[in-house]
Amino acid sequence: MIRLLCPTIASVILLSACGTAPYTCADPLGCLEIASGDPLTIGVLATTTGEDALDGIALLDAVSSTVEEYGLVLGHEVDLIWEGTDCTEESAYLAATRLLQASSLLAVIGPSCHPDAPIVSPPLQDAGVVLIPPSPNGGLAYLQLVGAIQQVAVQQTDGSLILPRSALQQALEKNP
Repeated sequence: MIRLLCPTIASVILLSACGTAPYTCADPLGCLEIASGDPLTIGVLATTTGEDALDGIALLDAVSSTVEEYGLVLGHEVDLIWEGTDCTEESAYLAATRLLQASSLLAVIGPSCHPDAPIVSPPLQDAGVVLIPPSPNGGLAYLQLVGAIQQVAVQQTDGSLILPRSALQQALEKNP
């Protein structure tokens, strides 16, 4: 009996000492790592001046209230940042580049002015940042993003998250 018990105990000790191997990101767009206690950074691109300002302000309000209602995402707070446009190409491009200054930017909901989409899409995509159309409203777009994050996030034992960027985009495309 002792001979059988000892190898079993030894194998349990060896297995528990090995732990889990660290995650290696193989995503073609890279992975965003969110440390334990750090927030997920989500952007909103909204028209806040001009004829379409009411739509942009409604988008920002819808996303903000949904973030507050939903609460933590996989144990992380959400840091909502936004940039306003006036529904011109120049302001859209400037707003997108300002959002990209946040190194931990995961996704952008918007733009609320549809002609801005082809202007902001290339720089965001080049940076691996997911662009989520706000239709039918910003709150629903945010909830779709949260669902995709929950599908693809790799949760580490220390509470940190690893988010493969193209996997996140694919999860959003499968569940629009």
